[in-house]
This record gives sequence, C-alpha cells and structure tokens, in this order.
Amino acid sequence: MENEYSISVVIPLYNKEKAIVKTIDSVLNQTYSNFELIIVDDGSKDNSLQVVQSIEDSRLRIIHKENGGVSSARNRGIREAKGDYIALLDGDDLWEPTFLEEQIRLIHDFPNAGMWGVNTAFIKHGKKQKWEQGMGDGFRGYVENYFGTTHNDLYCSSSVVIRKEVFAVAGYFDERISSSEDLDMWFRIILHYPVVFYDKVLVYYNQDAENRVAYDTNVRFPLTKDIKFYFDKFLPYCESNTTFSHFINNYVAAGLLSEGYYFGTKQERLDADVVVRKLRYQDIHPKYYFIFRSPRWLGHLVYKVVCIKKKSVSKG
Repeated sequence: MENEYSISVVIPLYNKEKAIVKTIDSVLNQTYSNFELIIVDDGSKDNSLQVVQSIEDSRLRIIHKENGGVSSARNRGIREAKGDYIALLDGDDLWEPTFLEEQIRLIHDFPNAGMWGVNTAFIKHGKKQKWEQGMGDGFRGYVENYFGTTHNDLYCSSSVVIRKEVFAVAGYFDERISSSEDLDMWFRIILHYPVVFYDKVLVYYNQDAENRVAYDTNVRFPLTKDIKFYFDKFLPYCESNTTFSHFINNYVAAGLLSEGYYFGTKQERLDADVVVRKLRYQDIHPKYYFIFRSPRWLGHLVYKVVCIKKKSVSKG
C-alpha cells in the first residue's frame, strides 16, 4: 500500500497566523508521503499568508482568492486538487503523524466507501477530551443505517478523507451555508455512498484557536446561513427513504426550537416560518406538529412544558 493512493490535503486559511504553522507541520510530518498540500488563502487580513509563504516544501501549494467563506475555499481547493482522494483539515486543527497512514488502511480495507473518517479529541483550555461518538469503543468498519442509529456526529471537517469523484455526484460544499456546512456535506455523501468510521483519535480539534466560532455560544448565525433553511434540497430523498425523512425533518424541527429561531426576533420568526412550511409532518414527532400548528403563544407554552418535562425526567 506504500504510496499507492494519491491524497490532496486541502486547508482553507483565514486569519490563522498563530495556529497555521503547527497545523501545516502536522501534515508535513505524516508517515504517509504521497500527498500534496493545498493552502487556500481566503483573503486573510493578518499575516497568515506571509507565515505560510515562509515554509519551504515542494508538496505545498498556495492558492489565493477573495474572501468568500470556508465552503468556497474548500471547493476551490477540491477543484484544483490533483489527488484521487481529498483530506480536509481546518487551519487550526492537528493530525497525529499516522493520520493519513491509517486512512489509507481504511481505504484499502473498505474500498466501496465514498468517505472514511476517524475519531477526534477536542482541545479546550489546553486539555484534550475524546469525542464520545456512540458507535462503541474501537469500532472500525462501514457505518450501517447512519440516519437510523443513535449516535453523535461521527465526522468533523478535519477527520475525513473523501474520494474526489464523490463531489461530482453528491455536490460540493454549499456556499450559502456558514453554520453546519460540513454536516450538510456529510448527509449528501451518506445518501449516495457507504461510509466508514474508525474509533481511533487521530485528530485534534482546537477550540482554543483564534477566530474559531463553531463552538462559541456567543456567535449566532442567521437562519438563512444555516443548513436548516435549505433543507428542502433533501426533500426528494425523503420520498424514497423513510428513515432519512424521519431523521432530517426531526433534526430541522428540533433545531428551530432549541436554537431559538422559531421564537426569536421578528426576522428569525419569519425565516423560521419559511422552513416550517416545508416540513413533512407525517415524519416528525407529534409535539412539533402541535407547536408549529398552534398560535405562536400557545406553541411557545407547549414547548416550555415539553422542556420542563424533559428536565424532570433527566433529573429523575
């Protein structure tokens, strides 16, 4: 298997001057060597670009573009990639030296997949904590019935390798979305291809890094930048895939409530109403039907009661 598979590593770069060197080093120090490293500078305003330009390695290639967001940067890198497989990595995350080597083993052992992923540990306040994904310790193999299984998100944007041809079928990252754009991509891939997961921590998601907003509770994206606003792209799959329909409709309904859009500002309520009208009520929990089909004040009351009951059950 040595150097049998060509990998293109794509790193979107925007204002990561403090973190990017360690991230790049974690790639250049991989035990598997048949890769190119594409850095897509998404119009950084700090010294990120100068820092990257100071690194001398023949495998590193820099692409410049105007700022358009992480999805557009990833798409640019994917389109210009020369490898048969795409490995994504954020500009402040880190790989273990054997990340690509282990991914190549997964590709070899599970060749029918379109995407392969490993587990992640989060770095917060300098401490590492493994992501408990719910597939079982040491799980390694095809993920059966992804949308019908109870687990946490298995993949993050720095933990996967994707067959390049997959993007021609499932589509590229949706550049309208700034929140959960990676989940949107994974869902589309999983609808078209088998996927693989390995419960081994080979990726470190750096929550302490500069300019990181994914887990910042103070950052609130407009609903129109969220996967939920555009979930109707998935509705054609709901017609033939009941399991997925239950999953995506309940995911969207729950998110509208738990993230506060449906009872938020006037504009958030208006945007939420657009989404609510698209829900397949036959595939969501009855509580959502009562909440969304009742006058808003009554729906809010029902929602509060449901939350109180849920808290009391969890305490009991």
